[in-house]
Amino acid sequence: MKFAFDALLTKAKRLAKKHGGDVTVNLPFLSFTVAPEDVERRAARELLIRLADKRVLNSKECCDNCIDHSLASLQEIRAVLVEKQVELSSLSDGSVFLLTEYIAEGIRQFLTATERYANSASSTSGDSYRDPRVRESYFQALELLRFHIHSCLLQLSKLAGAETPRVAAYLRSEAEWHQVAYVPPAISPESSNGA
Repeated sequence: MKFAFDALLTKAKRLAKKHGGDVTVNLPFLSFTVAPEDVERRAARELLIRLADKRVLNSKECCDNCIDHSLASLQEIRAVLVEKQVELSSLSDGSVFLLTEYIAEGIRQFLTATERYANSASSTSGDSYRDPRVRESYFQALELLRFHIHSCLLQLSKLAGAETPRVAAYLRSEAEWHQVAYVPPAISPESSNGA
């Protein structure tokens, strides 16, 4: 599984040209600076509090029951993101809104990919997530999604002016983004606005 964010990168490039500021936002293939408004800082802090401790982002999954719990937790995360997007609807061209879109799109692509794995296995075995190949594919994709969401939370912490969220030791990375987890953009990957 690899994430593809061409549409959101195009939006990010527009945001980079429109804004400037003192906080650098790094995305896969693009960096730019912004000056978040107070309402964006507050929303970013709330997202950090509500998402940083979600079990799906911190626990090790090992069985079918864990898969069910992680899928339910991801749906809860999506609900939090939609709630925050509604709150920020007047700032839909802002960096916090963009990062909520990055998280939501990552979850959407993860769910689509894992449903494909499950559907292909259920046609042959009848019980999709019990198939060891599907389970392994699911856990590998979940690990990529976790790195993606943690990278987004790191960017949100910069915007919030808050402490970087805790990350379980086995999910820590030296890089802000795992570039290999992303499809290179069709658009030109350039840094904008002094980043």
